[in-house]
Amino acid sequence: MPKHSCIDPRDPFAQRDVLVDFEYAESGFRFIAAIDADGDDILADLIDIQRCDLERELGEAARDISGFLRPSSPDQARVQPVPLYVHGL
Repeated sequence: MPKHSCIDPRDPFAQRDVLVDFEYAESGFRFIAAIDADGDDILADLIDIQRCDLERELGEAARDISGFLRPSSPDQARVQPVPLYVHGL
């Protein structure tokens, strides 16, 4: 099961991290747990917008690693991947 360190969506100053356990799903990511610095699983306490923040951060990390968007369904796999544009390069 993949894990990724993300910014704690409850931290308004973006200074703390959470370790997110997740799985790839057809519709995006399926969260398993989000462990904060105290070792507590905060996933159940997050509201939808905070979960969206985690999903967006995981998506950005996946694009940074591969350089391309990962298709979320077999139909999308037939579409030619589009490289990310990095401003200034």
